[in-house]
Amino acid sequence: MNSLNALRLVAALLGLTAIASARLFAQSADWQNVVWREPQVRYLLADMTLGGNTKLYRDYAATERDPDSGEAIRLWDAGARVVNTNEFERRWVTNQFGKDGRVMRVVLRGSNRTITGNEVLLTSDTEFSVSTMRLVLLHLSLGELPEKYSSRKNESAVAEALRRWSAGCRVMNTNWFERRGTWVHGTPDSPPHLLFYRGTSQAADGSRVLLNSDVAYPETNVRYFLADMMLGGSRDFYHRTAESAHEMGCQEAVARFDAGVTIINLDQFERRKVDGRVLITRKDSQVRISGMLVKLSSDLP
Repeated sequence: MNSLNALRLVAALLGLTAIASARLFAQSADWQNVVWREPQVRYLLADMTLGGNTKLYRDYAATERDPDSGEAIRLWDAGARVVNTNEFERRWVTNQFGKDGRVMRVVLRGSNRTITGNEVLLTSDTEFSVSTMRLVLLHLSLGELPEKYSSRKNESAVAEALRRWSAGCRVMNTNWFERRGTWVHGTPDSPPHLLFYRGTSQAADGSRVLLNSDVAYPETNVRYFLADMMLGGSRDFYHRTAESAHEMGCQEAVARFDAGVTIINLDQFERRKVDGRVLITRKDSQVRISGMLVKLSSDLP
């Protein structure tokens, strides 16, 4: 069995989303530096809580610096577990791309539907107000300095927001909101009162704040995979990987490819072999690109 097939077997047997992500193909140059993906972190915690091999995720976090595995292990070591395990089960499901026609997945109990991760409730979810945490991140994403929260860093929601901010967590829909008024130092409730839906008198709702950690895939990888496919890489390879290894970045890239999304600066890149590995590089370069250099027809002007 060659190394590629061996890795596919491991991914199928263990339900690891991350192994396919970094070892089956070249990633975007900055994939290890993105913030973790909350749906995938929760999926990994569900897998571990239901009997998955924790050591494999721990090793992957250490050796590959995978953000999802790293955050999942951090939470696991802090005691976080899945509350609603009665809703899920870890089982073999039929999959044409898996070893012997099946893969190991965490599914909705009594079905073959792989869970999304957002359906998972963790014991750590009750340790802080998620809404407040998101409002603090919104305030920071709109330009407030983290130092402004120094007097509140003992509050669990604020501490969590500052931790996520340091890890690269940012608000994606800042255009929905604006801040107005003046910060009142030492007043715990003042930041939320400064935040409004843009052009209205309605206070911002933390539950409507969207974070870059909320998506199930790193955008940098999706764009890199699209460049690979459009420069001659196999669309079916990414489809097989998405199906067999529950790799959401591949799934999203294939969906955009099939929907007709194009790369408007494709002429700046080339697909070439460097030190035995096929990479997407800039023209006349040997360095793998960041996926965020790829501009799509679907991007807003």
